[in-house]
Amino acid sequence: MKKTLSSRFATVGLMAVFTLAACGETSKKDVFAELINDGAQARSTGHEDRAANSLKEAFEMLPPVGNPKRVECVNKLYPEILALSADLRRSGRFSLSKTMLDKAIEIESECKLPDKKSAVALKEETEKVGEMELSLLKRADKAKELRFELKQLKHTTRDLAKQFASGDFEQVARDGRAHLEVLRKTRGVASKAYCDARRLIIESMLHQGNPEGALKLLEDDVLELNTFKDSELKNADEEAVENALFLSPLLAQISELQLTLGKDAEAEKSARRSLEIARILGGKVNPDASSSQLVLAVLLKKQGKNREALRSAREALPLLENAKHQRQNWTRCLCTIAQLEDLLGLKVEAKKDFDQLIKEAETYREPAAASVCLAVAAAYYRTQGDEAKYFNLKEKAITLAQRKSEPPFSVATTYETLGDSSVRFSKYSEALQSYEIAAKHASQHQKEGLEQKIAACKKNKSVSS
Repeated sequence: MKKTLSSRFATVGLMAVFTLAACGETSKKDVFAELINDGAQARSTGHEDRAANSLKEAFEMLPPVGNPKRVECVNKLYPEILALSADLRRSGRFSLSKTMLDKAIEIESECKLPDKKSAVALKEETEKVGEMELSLLKRADKAKELRFELKQLKHTTRDLAKQFASGDFEQVARDGRAHLEVLRKTRGVASKAYCDARRLIIESMLHQGNPEGALKLLEDDVLELNTFKDSELKNADEEAVENALFLSPLLAQISELQLTLGKDAEAEKSARRSLEIARILGGKVNPDASSSQLVLAVLLKKQGKNREALRSAREALPLLENAKHQRQNWTRCLCTIAQLEDLLGLKVEAKKDFDQLIKEAETYREPAAASVCLAVAAAYYRTQGDEAKYFNLKEKAITLAQRKSEPPFSVATTYETLGDSSVRFSKYSEALQSYEIAAKHASQHQKEGLEQKIAACKKNKSVSS
C-alpha cells in the first residue's frame, strides 16, 4: 500500500506540474491537499520517509511567485515541513531534518502565519548535529538506551547514504564529517558503524576530486588502530585482535589511494602490511583486505613482472567476490587479469575474460568502474582488428564518463585509455583530443603524465603532417 500510494502521488504530482499553473485550480488543489494530508498522517504514524516524500512533492507543486494562490499554499506547507523536521531531529535523523529545513527556508519569507517559527533558526540548531548526538549518547547509561542511540546514529548514516545516491556528494562530505566525529568519539574507530559512515565520506571526497583529503582521513585512523605488536596477535590478545581486524582492511583502502596518487612505494608497503596482518589473524587473506593483493598485482604489472602479477590477481579475484563492499575492485581485478592474459599471449583466456568484463560493465553494477573497463575492452578489440566492436564500446564508455555522477579519476582514466589506444595506431589527432579531455578531470599526479603525452602527440602530429 505504501509503495502504491507513493507512486500514485508521484505520477499525479508530475502531471499536475506540467498541466496546471496554480494550486487554486480544482485538480491540482486536490492533489496538493492530498499530499499535505498524507504527509501529516505519515508523520503521525512514524513513517518519516513517506512524509518527507509527500511534502517534497507538495513543495514542487507550489504555484509560481506572484500567483495569488501561492501564499495560501505556502501557509499550509510551511508548518508541516517544520513539524516533520522536529520529529526527524527527535529520531536522530539530523541529515534528513536539515534537508527538509532547506525547503522551508526557501519559502519562509512568504509564509504569513502569525507567530511562525523560523526555519533558519531551527536549521542553525540542527547543524549542531555532532554535539546533539554526542549529548544524547552521554545521557545513555543503560545497555537498552545505548542500543537505541546507536540506532539513531545508524539512521543518520542511512540518510547520508540516500543523499550520496542522489548525487549530493558535497553535502555528504560536509555533514558526514560531523557525524563521523561523533561515531569516532562514541563507538570508536574499531567499529562497523564508524567504518560504514567513513566509507560514505571517502567516496564523496573522491567524487569531488579530493583523493589527497580522503587519504589523509584514512591515515589519521591508522594511528588509533596501530597500537599492537604481532606477538600480541599470535597470542590472541583481545584488544590487539580487535584493532587488527579493522586495521588490515583500512591499510588495503590506503594502498589503493596511494596507488592512485602515484605513491607506488608507499602503496606496496601498505598492501603488504595489510596482507601480513590478515594472514596472522586468519591464516588466509581476509576478504575485506584482499584488495591489497590487487594493488600488488597492479604494481607487479607496472614493473613488467606479468606472470607474478597474473598469479596475484587470480588469487585476489575469488576473495574480492566474497567481500561485501568489494564488487568495484572485483571488476577492476577482472580487468587487470584480462589485460595480463593479453600481454602474455593467452588469447583464449583473454577473450573470455574481456567478454565477461564487458557483460559486467554493461550492467553498471559498479558505475565508477564501468566506464574505465569498457574503455579498456574497446582498446583490446581494436588491437584484434574488430573496429565495429571498438567503436561501440568506445561510445558506451564515453557516455558513462559524461555522467554527472562519474568520479573525476574515472573520467580522466577512461579518456586516457582511449588516447593510449589511438597512439598505438598512430592516430595522434584523435589521441590528443582524448588526452586534453582527460587532463580537465585529472588529479595532479595524472596531469603530469598527461601533459607529457599531450606534448608527444603534438610533436608527432606535426611530424606526420
